[in-house]
Amino acid sequence: MRWRIAPLRAAGLVVVSGINLGLLATIATQVLSDGSTTVDKVDWSANLTGSVANATNRKPMDAYRQILARPVFFKSREPFVPAQPPPPAVPVAPPVVVDPGLLVGGVMINNGLSRAYLLGNAGQVGVWVGEGDMLQGWTVKSIDKAGVKIEQGGRTIDLQLYPTN
Repeated sequence: MRWRIAPLRAAGLVVVSGINLGLLATIATQVLSDGSTTVDKVDWSANLTGSVANATNRKPMDAYRQILARPVFFKSREPFVPAQPPPPAVPVAPPVVVDPGLLVGGVMINNGLSRAYLLGNAGQVGVWVGEGDMLQGWTVKSIDKAGVKIEQGGRTIDLQLYPTN
C-alpha cells in the first residue's frame, strides 16, 4: 500500500514537526541545566563627591516654603475663584386656607360641656364633635353659641352657626 500525501500537506507536516523538535530541545536544556546564570559584572559609581561639595552652597529648605505648601498636582494649585453668592431668597407665600367643606348644623352647650353638630357641604351625614376632637384632619379648637373654630397646621377657620352672607 502506498501513501498518498499532497506536497503542500507534506511541507506543512515538516514545518510543524520542526517546531515541535525545537520546543522539545528547549525544554530538555531547561530540565538538564542546573539553573545558574552568568551575569557580567557592571561597574557603577554614585559619584557623590560633586553633589556633597555643593551642599554648602544650596538654599535652605525654608526658601522653598511656598512651593512645598502647594505641590504642583494638588487641587490647591488652582487659581482662586470666589464662591458664588447665594441666590436671593424667594418669599414663600402663606398657605392658602382651604375650606374643609363643613357646615355647623347645631351647637349644644350644657353645664360647661360644648358639642357641635358638623355637616359636610355635599349632604354627608353629620357628626357630633367636642373641643379637641379631630374631623377630616382638622382639630376643633373651640365651640361657642356663635359657631365653631377649627384648626389645621396653624390655620384657623371660623364656622358660624348663622352665616351673615
